[in-house]
Amino acid sequence: MEGVFTRQQALDLTGLSSGQLSRLDKSGIVKPTKLGGNGHRPTVLYRWNQILELRTIATLRKKLSMQEIKKVVEYLRKKNFDSTLLGKYLIFCNNKLYWFTADELGEKVIELSGKNKGQLVLKAVDPIGKAILEVQSEAELRQSLESSESSKKTPVASV
Repeated sequence: MEGVFTRQQALDLTGLSSGQLSRLDKSGIVKPTKLGGNGHRPTVLYRWNQILELRTIATLRKKLSMQEIKKVVEYLRKKNFDSTLLGKYLIFCNNKLYWFTADELGEKVIELSGKNKGQLVLKAVDPIGKAILEVQSEAELRQSLESSESSKKTPVASV
């Protein structure tokens, strides 16, 4: 299955813990496909866009609360991870989410902070596209390593 990753691969590619994946599944933020199980442990599979979403959540979790991340994930879903996310910055200000390109960043942050003097809190996050590019690179490297390992194996001749 191309573009589908096991739970273990999702753990490796995203940097999230097993417990975090379970909480994200239970909360409905990222729902993997579950095959079989019949009362036992099902096979848990994640699609490529879910891996990107999980990696983005792992990156955002370093600076944002889960409530803020839920807002981000809802926005990302609306945008379907389109290429316009690359190079965009995320800023939370007074419970509002703002997206900026690097060119807009300085001008807009000054505008935001100028309107609300006093107890204004801005939380800025690295470009979301950075997380996407990182996980794409890691996945390509892993795929390359796996295919070179499988080519080294010699087939057993049938008699």
